[in-house]
Amino acid sequence: MPVNRQSTTIPFYFGASDKQLFGCYHEPQCTIVRDTAVVICQPMGHEYIYCHRALRQLATKLCEAGFPVLRFDFYGCGDSVGEGDQGTVTQWLEDVSTAAAEVKSRAGVAQICLIGLRLGAALAFASAAQRDDVAGLVLWDPVVLGTAYLAELTQLQSEALRQRRQKQRNTAVAEIVGFSLPKALREELEHLNLHSVSPNVHARMLTLNTSDSGDRVLADHLIAHGARVEGEQIKAPKIWQPTVDGNLLVPNHPLRSIVAWTSGAHA
Repeated sequence: MPVNRQSTTIPFYFGASDKQLFGCYHEPQCTIVRDTAVVICQPMGHEYIYCHRALRQLATKLCEAGFPVLRFDFYGCGDSVGEGDQGTVTQWLEDVSTAAAEVKSRAGVAQICLIGLRLGAALAFASAAQRDDVAGLVLWDPVVLGTAYLAELTQLQSEALRQRRQKQRNTAVAEIVGFSLPKALREELEHLNLHSVSPNVHARMLTLNTSDSGDRVLADHLIAHGARVEGEQIKAPKIWQPTVDGNLLVPNHPLRSIVAWTSGAHA
């Protein structure tokens, strides 16, 4: 396996002029570069903040293994163009396609591997189902049901307000731990259900779960459709959740597993 301890990270903007996305391209410097590029699909809102360091480390480790890697901010998120209340699932799926085209062009490859965490995993899964250039797919603690995801966010917001002795304002743009959750996005998330999406059976898949029990229904759904899927259960912290001391966690076990699986799947 090619090992690269010296990599180049290039920050840049790409995409349509009115919807430019911010990305960081990790370019391998080793002599043997793999023929598959990786696109990392990040989670949203406060989860993006808590997971940022870990996903940056993941990109670095994948690059050291010879993969060209692009991690990027979705429209209306991070340093990309757009306001926080303008993001939609439909737009974010378009962003995945934009990122895929960009990394393929930069790396000079024909196929990609999508790696997503939480809502980013759901977007990666839905995007892969519509593409023929996805050779690999990693779903790290994916959001499977949008209704369950919204319930988690609502509970988290209620707890934050309780600690501050405040009440949620009744507006069209709700707030979840400092991030907007507009009505249109909420409605899209309410209809999000990976069980109803036919998977890309041509891509090798890894489902990685750090919760006590993974989504068995999703696994059965993938198998029933003939998907080539492997499941891995790992004891690791939920890095998208707030910590007592406010530190950002980098869970080495999941990162090592993802890099090892991706390297083996695209040897």
